[in-house]
Amino acid sequence: MQNVPNVPDKAQAVDAFRRYARLGLCKCELNPIQIYRRIDALCQSRRQRLDMLAVLDTLRFLYLKGDVMTLSALGDTYFSRSMRSARRKRGELSGLVRAHARRCFCDERTVYRRLEGARRLFVFFREREGELADGVSFPQEHSFLYGKKP
Repeated sequence: MQNVPNVPDKAQAVDAFRRYARLGLCKCELNPIQIYRRIDALCQSRRQRLDMLAVLDTLRFLYLKGDVMTLSALGDTYFSRSMRSARRKRGELSGLVRAHARRCFCDERTVYRRLEGARRLFVFFREREGELADGVSFPQEHSFLYGKKP
């Protein structure tokens, strides 16, 4: 996957997860078609659409894999009410990670590892969506949710 433009780094991945929550896409009562319609309506740029598709694919993959602990860590950190705001405060994420670690009876390093795994999955799906989207304005038919391979 060489020459992939705009490969996201850690900050971009965290911002994508937070934007996904800010747009109200992390609600359980939404079905996939409603989520795709919201992404199409609320995201102005192609990059934002691809980021949201990658977040959706990441969450769907973790759900199908049965990785409840990582989904819980994402929900308690990136999708929490305080992280949905546009501005981040210093130490906010570490406080949320600490609270999640206490709630789940695990080490903070374990929570950070789970979040890192989710960010790596996001980068994988973002690169995949970016490669498939050459010349396509909204590549939902190639999304992981649909299960089609390029």
